[in-house]
Amino acid sequence: MRRWHCKGHDVLPSQTAQEVAGQFYEAIGSWHDNDRKGNPPKRCDKTYNVLRWTYQGVTLREDGVLRLSTKRGEDSILIDWPVDEEPRTVEIGKASDGFVVRAQYDREPVDRTTGDKVAGVDLGEKHLAAVFTGDDAFTINGGELRALRHYQNSLKAKLDAKIDRKERGSNRWKKLVETKRKQLDRIDNKITDLLHKLSRKVVEMLLERRVSAVGIGDVRGIRDRMGYGKRMNQRLH
Repeated sequence: MRRWHCKGHDVLPSQTAQEVAGQFYEAIGSWHDNDRKGNPPKRCDKTYNVLRWTYQGVTLREDGVLRLSTKRGEDSILIDWPVDEEPRTVEIGKASDGFVVRAQYDREPVDRTTGDKVAGVDLGEKHLAAVFTGDDAFTINGGELRALRHYQNSLKAKLDAKIDRKERGSNRWKKLVETKRKQLDRIDNKITDLLHKLSRKVVEMLLERRVSAVGIGDVRGIRDRMGYGKRMNQRLH
């Protein structure tokens, strides 16, 4: 379907046209996912729609001008480029005051390790991570994360109970579903932010201890084997 939509496009090169079609089908998939979860679909702002060129359609000329290819016979898009290196991909999107160009470059990861120690990490519920480096050990407290997840579970149960009492599709039902989505999304963002901060803290502490390799316990499937009662199951979940 993507190739069929893009066949014979009169302006864009085939790769860019297929990228646009791909965004369209991703939006359809997201719409259906939200609908199945009972979340009202959101209108997508135009600022999220972009034209994307992969490396086949990107050329950095010797005069410092970036050339983005279009269909054969059409004028190329030319941009004065401030970097003396050809980007891997380029995209053009809508901004409040016009258009914005974004580029991606390939970069090798920087190795910051200075030693050859190996650390073991045990993931837990009360202590998010217990780390042993061979010489010493430290723990990362998971109390704040546990509180956020507990609040998330209780809020979801409370809102689900209110939604179930309303007629599906009614204005009140739609408002409650939207309220649930917004509040749970806000908590999800807080949880994600906290996890990033805590994991970065662990990495920095490991680098200070000259650790170059980490082994982490695999907890996948553990909740399928649990049976410790409702309250403890929820905590371990």
